[in-house]
Amino acid sequence: MTDVITDNADARRASGHAPSHPFAAPPPETEDPARQVGEIFRRLSGCQVTYGEAGFTRIAKTVLVALGKAALEEAERQARHLRERTAPVGPGIRVSATARRVDFDGWDPGEQD
Repeated sequence: MTDVITDNADARRASGHAPSHPFAAPPPETEDPARQVGEIFRRLSGCQVTYGEAGFTRIAKTVLVALGKAALEEAERQARHLRERTAPVGPGIRVSATARRVDFDGWDPGEQD
């Protein structure tokens, strides 16, 4: 499944004209993580064939930086969610399922009969 680069493709790359490959296309509409990872590898291998070793090295470094940034943002998002869940409850009215239930009889000891 390796594409062959013709002299015509080399001439376009040398002239500064970028080949029309869907490397910058939006990600596929899927919830399957394996499909998304496969798409990453498919695009990376296409970049290696299209842009050569030097270009591929720059692209791979950029992808690794972006992956690290995305992982850090997700870790911070999960930590924030956990911190919100475990934060102490502020002052105010507290309601619980095990609260003592008392019937109010309406009698006020301060009233005169």
